[in-house]
Amino acid sequence: IAHTAGNSPQNVRHFMSNSPWDSADVLARIREEICETPEFATGGALILDESADKKVSEKTAGAGRQHNGRLGKIEMSQVGTFLAYANDGIWTWIDGELFLPKHWFSRQKAKERRRLGIPGDREFATKIELGWRMIERVASEGLPFEWVCCDTLYGRNYSLRRKIADAKL
Repeated sequence: IAHTAGNSPQNVRHFMSNSPWDSADVLARIREEICETPEFATGGALILDESADKKVSEKTAGAGRQHNGRLGKIEMSQVGTFLAYANDGIWTWIDGELFLPKHWFSRQKAKERRRLGIPGDREFATKIELGWRMIERVASEGLPFEWVCCDTLYGRNYSLRRKIADAKL
């Protein structure tokens, strides 16, 4: 985005981090627009995947020693689980959840969770569970799709595949 707009990547990161809008509301609006677009009534696909960013410390929400697919190894990283929508050459991000490793829910991390604005009612969930929540959410909103695509982390998970099949998705 920064390259296309002719801006510094740092400026775009600042804009994304400090904008006053709620990302959940923005993503919900994107999903509404997809539902309202007749060309997307058939043929759509959901793409479930994750993305990791290397971090230097645990001072960033969710940071910890975990698998970073970009680096191909275990590293201090922050990981987001994301859902995208693709249809007829159009691709857009439609949902996302920050993965918080289990140690982020310890009593020792309570102050850090509050400092970083992690909701007090947030509970540990695996990446698979986060992915299923997003799929359920968009399906309940009537988002039109015919396929659910994912990499092997998600695709080899029998429980997730069973839930998708049982929901006739």
